[in-house]
Amino acid sequence: MKKYSIITFSILILAYFSSCSEDFLEIVDSDEYSADALYQDEDDMENALNGLYLYLPGGDITSTNITPYFWTDDAVHRNINDGSGTIRESDYNWTTTSNVLDDFYKYTAIANINYFLEKLPDATYTDEDTRSQHEAEARFIRAYIYEEMLFAYGDVVLLTSTISTDEYPSRDDREEVFDFIISELEEIQDDLQLSYTSDDYGRITQGAVLALKARTYLKALHWYSDTSTLYAAAEEACAEIIAGGQYSLVDGIDGFESLFSNSGDGNSEAILSSIYIETYRTHGLARQLAQKGSWIGSSATFANNQSRPGYSSDFIEEVQTINGLFPADDSEYDPADPWTNRDPRLAVSVVLPGDLLPSKTDSDEDYEYQPHPSIGTTTDDINKTSAPTGYGFRKYIDYDLDALDQGDVDIELIRYAEVLLMYAEALAGQGRDGEALTYLDMVRDRVGMPKYADIGLPTVTRGTTGNTMIDAILLERRYEFAGEGQQRWWDIWRYQLGNQVITQVYGIPTSTTEPGDLVGEKYKASNSDTQYARVWDDKYYLLPISQTVLDANPNITQNEGW
Repeated sequence: MKKYSIITFSILILAYFSSCSEDFLEIVDSDEYSADALYQDEDDMENALNGLYLYLPGGDITSTNITPYFWTDDAVHRNINDGSGTIRESDYNWTTTSNVLDDFYKYTAIANINYFLEKLPDATYTDEDTRSQHEAEARFIRAYIYEEMLFAYGDVVLLTSTISTDEYPSRDDREEVFDFIISELEEIQDDLQLSYTSDDYGRITQGAVLALKARTYLKALHWYSDTSTLYAAAEEACAEIIAGGQYSLVDGIDGFESLFSNSGDGNSEAILSSIYIETYRTHGLARQLAQKGSWIGSSATFANNQSRPGYSSDFIEEVQTINGLFPADDSEYDPADPWTNRDPRLAVSVVLPGDLLPSKTDSDEDYEYQPHPSIGTTTDDINKTSAPTGYGFRKYIDYDLDALDQGDVDIELIRYAEVLLMYAEALAGQGRDGEALTYLDMVRDRVGMPKYADIGLPTVTRGTTGNTMIDAILLERRYEFAGEGQQRWWDIWRYQLGNQVITQVYGIPTSTTEPGDLVGEKYKASNSDTQYARVWDDKYYLLPISQTVLDANPNITQNEGW
């Protein structure tokens, strides 16, 4: 999108929408608002549309894009200074009043998009193709939001127009909402462009539509009755992207690392991004992720004292060696030197014990990150309010920022690597393992990992689907998308792996000589016998509807078990 076009007009509209939308479905009562002065012409509508883009997931650790990662076997979050005392629900002490869990219930956004679409036909446009494109972009954002709600809650109220505040709609059947999302994406695809000039980089493309369609099909695997249809449809959508040649993997591990420092002009892999907009849309991920002893920026006005997320030992110990083996299966693995000769994505994704970082007091000085309470300084001691496991997040940290809460990179929402892995999964789901292997190995080969065609598939024992090829694909997704967003949450939920992988979360070994000890005692996350001692319950496959919603609308029913 144009980087400077989200101006006061858009802010005014969003501020109005937010103030008028706090009831049971967070809907807009259009009778209370006169749009005569605002929704007049093409420029007005583009500015309003740009405001709607803010409903796509952003660059914040509390966003719906990242929080669900803390509900998986890969990571947890100790806390977040938002006053909720929720520890991002990483402990699984979930209730119907857990405000983190209702973040997907986005009827403010739905109402605002519907309102925009209702005003669109009467606005003056010099080019009807532009009107059609604007409509398609708004409908895409609405479909994106509904797909998130569908996965999180199951049956949800399907609204395609604004309603009055005295209406109390019931939840619509999940399959009806699913069909709506797919039909919307199919209808809008041809009204969008394949790509845009640099001034409009970030607008929704045909590739984004196809990728979201493939996601929607594959994320329905755990409830949709005809899985063969889902795999075939996902294959078709991904095949169209691949055949179009619009996207490609960036080269090598350096290219992979650059994906998380890219700003404004895109890259060959980005299909949908949350775009950095100078002076308006920055993000605080670097601050929220950076370790406490590390640099916070020359102009920072904050203390780097915020609690942080951490990767689990389960994830760290299952990241392969450069030989394509789990560390426990590789005779060359050295627990005294555990970070050497590992999948290169480990060092890009994780702040590891012993890593040298720019010092908090002087960016020209090295600071050794050391979470073990018996080694080095105590700044990032695992027992204190630091990364609860001792394995920190690294993607999107930029120590060259003036202040680490002024992030200036694009947040990747869908990238080409995901399309390749979705394509591989869709093929494997239809028993076409030989074809699937080609696309799985493309993602591995990009970072210099050995191809499974040469070494054979891994034997996955934690979280197996019963299909060895799909197991390998899900494992690759763990490596590729670590710390980026919801993908591991999707994988556990849609293949019903919760009772296999969700357990007590552990962090670094207690050994002071072997930071990669695989068999000895480990610190429990947060060093507590109760916190993060997670016990799986199948009711978690759907989040609870917030009690405030139930109280306000008698026609909304709760999900089973809650």
